[in-house]
Amino acid sequence: MIFSKYIKKSIFVFCALIITTALAVPAGAVKVQVFKAGEEGVSTKDLRTEAVAQAFAQALLAESVRMIPVTVSADRSDALKSMFSNNYESFISGYKDMDVKYHDDGVTIRIDVNVNRAALRDSLRNMGFFASADKVVKSAVVISNGTYKLNAKDQAARDAKVKELKSLYAVQDVAPGTVDPLASTLKITQVGKKSFSGSLDSSNGNWQSAGNSVESVWGRLWTKYYESVRTDDTMNPKAVLVVNGWFNSDGVREFGRLLKSWDSAVQEVQLLDVEMKPTAVSASWSLDVSDQWVLKSYLNDFLPPRGLSYRIDGLSEEK
Repeated sequence: MIFSKYIKKSIFVFCALIITTALAVPAGAVKVQVFKAGEEGVSTKDLRTEAVAQAFAQALLAESVRMIPVTVSADRSDALKSMFSNNYESFISGYKDMDVKYHDDGVTIRIDVNVNRAALRDSLRNMGFFASADKVVKSAVVISNGTYKLNAKDQAARDAKVKELKSLYAVQDVAPGTVDPLASTLKITQVGKKSFSGSLDSSNGNWQSAGNSVESVWGRLWTKYYESVRTDDTMNPKAVLVVNGWFNSDGVREFGRLLKSWDSAVQEVQLLDVEMKPTAVSASWSLDVSDQWVLKSYLNDFLPPRGLSYRIDGLSEEK
């Protein structure tokens, strides 16, 4: 572990903070336990590898649920879990084996997974989870094989993938020719053996993209769309948190780092001011609030027991 110069000088205080706040602060690692059933012809080593991949997907889904500000539909949640099953490398920064038990019918593993929360949050934003977690985007979707013909099996697989992508990105299909001024139009065409081009036309803008799969083109186009709507700014209102009661500014720095780790409740945390009063030190932070109830839970668990008080300015009770 690498410590800053300040923490090296205050290692005792730092360790005490970690111990006394373990229950109040979201864990740095996600604890996961999974059972993977054995399969004929699959070695115990490969079975364990599959179990770890399943645990990664489960950890990422759990973290996503913490971050997303509203309840996600079952179809979208299933699509997200499926995506994590095949694409988890960029979101996992490491893991630690806690327990591995082999049984006659499979293996049970218990691991602590370190999630790259910044990368995960950016990916969820690109898929529209902060912009449309509880609503859909209407769009006419046209996927063409171009001059290429697929056999029945490959066509069924592509159709299933497109259906899953619609759920993942909250896209509600509109039949071509339907008159709906709010609906966008997405077109993706296969132009080579492993080459696809696409366009997305909407009231917010028009975009083109190319890639080696329907999935890659789809993702790039809808990312551009969700970047344009920016409704996550309205879903995560800005507020100012004011905390009072420290004896010195050391506590302000420690709490600032702690506050930034509460990413299921707040993002874009910035220190605004530190005021040295005769009786105590107070500090204020600007932040985007994704879940005020989670934030207040953390604050109430952490601050009052330490003789600290707080208020949140600019936040309505509805959020």
